[in-house]
Amino acid sequence: MWIKGIAIISVFIIVCLGIATIYGGYRWQSDSDKLRAKLIRERQTVKPKIYDPKEIAGLPAPVQRFFRTVLKDGQAMVSAVKLSQTGKFNMSETKAKWSPFTATQLVITQRLGFDWDARIQMAPGLNTFVHDTYLLGEGNLQASLLGLFTVMKTSVTPELNQGELLRFFAEAA
Repeated sequence: MWIKGIAIISVFIIVCLGIATIYGGYRWQSDSDKLRAKLIRERQTVKPKIYDPKEIAGLPAPVQRFFRTVLKDGQAMVSAVKLSQTGKFNMSETKAKWSPFTATQLVITQRLGFDWDARIQMAPGLNTFVHDTYLLGEGNLQASLLGLFTVMKTSVTPELNQGELLRFFAEAA
């Protein structure tokens, strides 16, 4: 009799976790869609629309070499990029604690901004959702277990804003 009770409770817990996982993923994706819509809505028109090598005259020689290598005369200027990533993310500052992750990143080049939206697997079926964002001059870093329970959210500070802007520039190349 008690085995039947344990089985019913176990099934109930598994069903509840499944529902929480589905709802949390839906809620996180809805918030992600709103954040990215704002990023796109606030972007500005890229000017000029076409690359001209005269634009790099006067820049330092290494910068000119880089642009000559990656840009072609007459190509359209990049205004937005969407990336997909998979890999392993180190969850510890002091030791190797690697967890699998998947992410998408949207980058806007005019009215500089990006959103890195990741899912980091903590255990089978248990994900932490992460936004690392630079939008309208402000940085944001937020993590949420199952997309439901906030486990980390940074306050907007000049140091965070600067750090997120530096990330944008480091990845822009």
